[in-house]
Amino acid sequence: MKILALDIGAGTEDILLYDDSKRSIENCIKMVLPCASQVFAAKVRETTRLCKDLFIKGDVIGGGAFSSALRNHVEKGLRVVMTENAAYTIRNDLDEVRELGIEITQKNQPNNFQGETLSLEEVNLTKLEAFLADFNEGLSSVDIVALAVQDHGVFPKGTSNRKFRIQKIEMLLESNPRLESLAFWEDEVPSCFLRMKSAVQSSRKQLPKAKVLVMDTSPAAAFGCLKDPAVEETDQVLTINVGNGHTMAAIIAGGRIVGLMEHHTRHLNAQKFERIVVDFANGKLSDEDVFKDNGHGLFFLEEPTGFSKIEKIIATGPNRDILAKANLHVHFAAPAGDVMMTGPIGLVEATKSKFKLRYG
Repeated sequence: MKILALDIGAGTEDILLYDDSKRSIENCIKMVLPCASQVFAAKVRETTRLCKDLFIKGDVIGGGAFSSALRNHVEKGLRVVMTENAAYTIRNDLDEVRELGIEITQKNQPNNFQGETLSLEEVNLTKLEAFLADFNEGLSSVDIVALAVQDHGVFPKGTSNRKFRIQKIEMLLESNPRLESLAFWEDEVPSCFLRMKSAVQSSRKQLPKAKVLVMDTSPAAAFGCLKDPAVEETDQVLTINVGNGHTMAAIIAGGRIVGLMEHHTRHLNAQKFERIVVDFANGKLSDEDVFKDNGHGLFFLEEPTGFSKIEKIIATGPNRDILAKANLHVHFAAPAGDVMMTGPIGLVEATKSKFKLRYG
């Protein structure tokens, strides 16, 4: 089986072309590239420097740096017009996008517009294939494209997007408390996940013969952590993905998710990590505690057995160094010897599990 795994974060796009005919995963093609949000943010900043208006169309991509650059563009008194689909990049509530001073149109080109045009694309398989051609490698033989993108989901008016996200994750895990329950074939993606749906559609356009699987970045990273040799034979594990935006911690026993917590990384430091990790594992931290601290929340699917029963804490993510300063015995994940492949390897494992369930 050949799987093209792309983990698209807030800073980088981590790529693994997994081929089970290779002698080992170390012989597979791996790349770390700037993510689309960073690439398009740089283009916006250049347009701001030139004092030109912007028209933006295309796919739903990750906001992050791109959204910040657009807000700065508007604050400089420059015009931003976006198609409705592209505008979901900024917020899942289009009224909130308009409140930022961004105009939304249903036209592919606004009337009498003079300025620069950006066409957003997050899944760049055509460019990737052109690059790989110089190394005698192609994508036409890829069986499955596995994508990881973070998606809050479109939440009902008047509700918290933070609460909606954590509640949706809990709902998805209730019937089968395993990480692969948070991975979706293209026909399984919940309607609220617009960024995931956009990524699937983009992949299908570029590689129509390949099946598509999509997953959120944090669960993909947790799955990848479990493939680190240091924990593969461990029963009770606490995985922590310290991302640029979100930190997700999961208590996993025998492959089952016992409990899951999500916070915002900017609100965490080494001392707070020490406290909340222990309290979470002991079942003494509540959903409301995390939410009031500007996090998303937490839930338990089983009664936690306690911090003392955790055999290994394994961490990944671009801000994992925060944990190095905490008084916790933490192992930094490096599946296949590469921390940057934690997400892609998690995608590969999720794909294998989902493939076996559907196709036998």
